[in-house]
Amino acid sequence: MKPIVLTFAALLAAPAFADVDASNPARLYDLLRSEGYAVELGRDSVGDPKISVKYEGTGFQIFFYDCSDNVECRTIQYQTAYDMTDGMAYAQSNEWNATKRYATVYLDDEMDPFLQMDVNVDYGVSEKNFVDNFKMWTRVMKDFEDYIDW
Repeated sequence: MKPIVLTFAALLAAPAFADVDASNPARLYDLLRSEGYAVELGRDSVGDPKISVKYEGTGFQIFFYDCSDNVECRTIQYQTAYDMTDGMAYAQSNEWNATKRYATVYLDDEMDPFLQMDVNVDYGVSEKNFVDNFKMWTRVMKDFEDYIDW
């Protein structure tokens, strides 16, 4: 009987880490603010939640997807755009996509690059995992800026 009591006591003493997901944009906003990031909570053009972020001079958005009537979203995507004077060559964007693992680039009709990274947070991830993925995005974004001499 004693081992059961000790196991139960250990479970009570263990820190509780609540999962985060895309169903509560305000929670993700608060989590990023608590990490020191400049963020703004808003809505995109179809009414889904959106978090705008400013990081080391670059603005980007966190878009919420797989939503039901603009709530109860399931996934997110980080996205930023670069308005380049001469655009970006297809070969350069293809090289990025072929050699980089986490974020992909696509070109608009003016050949300006959009960098994006999808994150599946459906069913929840730990706060630590969410922040780690966010930091991964910011590293990849800065790597891309170096890649295009931004």
